Amino acid sequence: MLRFFRSSQNTVITAIILIGILTWLHVFVAPGISVSDKYGTFMFKAFSAWLMNMSVLQNIFGMILFLLAAVLLVFVNMRLRLIGKFSYMPALCYILLVGGVPEIHLFNPAIIATVLLISGFILLLDSFENDRLSYSYFTVPALISLSTFFYQYMYVYMLVVWLVIALWRPGYWREWVFSILGFALPLFFAFSWFFLVEDDAGRIGTFLYEIFIIQRNAPVLSISNIVFIALSIALAIIIFRHTIRYIGSKKTAVRTGYYVLLIIALITACMIIAVPDMLPLAWYLLAFPASLLISFYLANVKSKRWGNIVLAILFCSVCFVIAVFITVNQ
Repeated sequence: MLRFFRSSQNTVITAIILIGILTWLHVFVAPGISVSDKYGTFMFKAFSAWLMNMSVLQNIFGMILFLLAAVLLVFVNMRLRLIGKFSYMPALCYILLVGGVPEIHLFNPAIIATVLLISGFILLLDSFENDRLSYSYFTVPALISLSTFFYQYMYVYMLVVWLVIALWRPGYWREWVFSILGFALPLFFAFSWFFLVEDDAGRIGTFLYEIFIIQRNAPVLSISNIVFIALSIALAIIIFRHTIRYIGSKKTAVRTGYYVLLIIALITACMIIAVPDMLPLAWYLLAFPASLLISFYLANVKSKRWGNIVLAILFCSVCFVIAVFITVNQ
């Protein structure tokens, strides 16, 4: 099984997309709640209102965004070269990690924010390939700012941009200016819309309150969710201890991208600790770095038997959790 998914044949991505569709199939067979605006901000609420009473369309949009996030991780690896030049393994791991939490298989703000965050990370990786001034530090903050229009607290990922500039690009002071302007530009257009088009300056204050207010509620998680998420995190931590040995032999750009990936994972984990109620939807965000770490290990593990065992555990866990979810909700 591991040998098949390690290859770069077209049949592999076809199989992975099919697996992704199968993990979402239960939302079409036994449709229930098809949208969640939990921690969603004004733009997501506008989309969900537009899609109201169209549950099938909501499920299709959610599934497409989920598959898009998985495919984008293939492009992340093409830039990062963490797993050779080309591999579909990151897409498979992301689909398995998210597929194992069926409660979040719906149209929600977290998956839109994840797609924007992964797109920004790809642009950030491009800047590591050259020593010139990069306009990625304008575009990436603009994407992060745009993601706050869909999902709360996404502005914390600006720390990633500023840490990258401070640690790895200290001589490019103009990139600090680019980052501030990039983050401010979408906000400027949003505020202009509220003030000039809707003629409601109060919406500005409501929006700022909406994205900055911290709500410390206990997360609503099923036992199967807790077990699967805990298993995935434990697996990622164990694998991290092994992958850190291999990363030293990689090129500087690859090592930098790997460290940035760890920063994203740490910031996401801190965000979830600060606002526990963000789970399980925030699993979309945390599964992004976790899937790359796990796929890096699976692609480089010397013992094929152990690699197959890890992959089999993930597959069996996903099947078991989805079966339990369907049984409980019948």
